[in-house]
Amino acid sequence: MQVRRSRALVAAVGASLALGAGACGGGTGSGASGTEGAQGTKGGTLTILMSADFEHLDPTRTYVTWASNFSRLISRTLTTYQTGETSKTTKVAPDMATDLGRPSEGNRTWTFTLKDGLKFEDGSPITSADVKYGVERPFSDQLPEGPEYPRMWLDCPGYKGPYKDPGGCKAIETPDAKTIVFRL
Repeated sequence: MQVRRSRALVAAVGASLALGAGACGGGTGSGASGTEGAQGTKGGTLTILMSADFEHLDPTRTYVTWASNFSRLISRTLTTYQTGETSKTTKVAPDMATDLGRPSEGNRTWTFTLKDGLKFEDGSPITSADVKYGVERPFSDQLPEGPEYPRMWLDCPGYKGPYKDPGGCKAIETPDAKTIVFRL
């Protein structure tokens, strides 16, 4: 039961930790939604009918379900909820990560490897340091909205976010450009 609960916890963290950079693309063999074999098309117009406007589109500050679901169209996460048939949309799937993470140390440490070919909209590569920066943003007092999971679950006592402490949260390690390690 402990492993299942830890896996669910990390899956929720992975799904909620947005990169914090809009319109990321790239990758091979998987669409931005985590659906295997999905192919996107550049350009076009997306029309969304809704009764209220977004407060913001910063994935770090998005918390309500409908805004978070829309955020999946313009930003990427390590893991996400699978799209497709309604019966499958509650399943967590890899997005920018190659898998759902690998636990160690009694499920208190989780390691993710980024997929090959991930790029920002301008074509520059996405690295584990970019993901780390996106995960650290919720620690800033300048971004009070959004989920509190990163602040609650990552072992970063006293950390004030990347704007005040560019050295970063010591509980997030990036040993190379494709690997990110979280210590809960």
